[in-house]
Amino acid sequence: MQPKHWGIIYFLVLLADLCAIAFDVPYARFATKPLLMILLGFYGWSQAGTLPQRSKNFILAAIIFSWSGDIFLLFPQYFIPGLVSFLTAHLMYIGFFFSVQPKPKPGWKEGVVPVVMIVYASRLVQRLSPGLGDMKPAVIAYTAVISLMFLSAVRAFGLNSGRAGKFCIGGALLFVLSDSILAVEKFLMPFPGSGLIVMLAYGVAQWMIVDGSLRHLQTAE
Repeated sequence: MQPKHWGIIYFLVLLADLCAIAFDVPYARFATKPLLMILLGFYGWSQAGTLPQRSKNFILAAIIFSWSGDIFLLFPQYFIPGLVSFLTAHLMYIGFFFSVQPKPKPGWKEGVVPVVMIVYASRLVQRLSPGLGDMKPAVIAYTAVISLMFLSAVRAFGLNSGRAGKFCIGGALLFVLSDSILAVEKFLMPFPGSGLIVMLAYGVAQWMIVDGSLRHLQTAE
């Protein structure tokens, strides 16, 4: 199957999941939400071919842990296992990004990004702190890991990278946005449409990271 066909099917399922959220049909999500990472996994596997085994392992492991996180988060009582699953997925993406040999020479923009990210992450945790309780250490650790995931993508490709790098960096940024809104909704204050924004950003983020990673590996062969 051509990559564009995988993309069409993936985004149709994502649309179905968004509709299940919008029309409040929670049981439909037991089908649509887990199916997303299954499709992404098959897409990654079909395109990986003879690509370096270590890189493939990082990407596929990230998808598998994301899938388990999706399953856990369908059940509110399993929030902690879901958090651990996604934290592990981010570590797998970090492993992949650090396996990429940085090509561009870092410029002043790349130097500013870590400062902005540290300020953002610190401010986010500060805002969430009153509602975290015993979850505060876990949320701090998760925020640090997802911030590092984004920074490792910037390190790997640079802000002036080609399409593959832009996909990875953009996907990592959307992942940060998705998780930030999810944290605000859970620990600070829910707001209308937050579930739709979280899922849309998450679904697009995962596709962009995996597709960008595969594009990079294919051109680097």
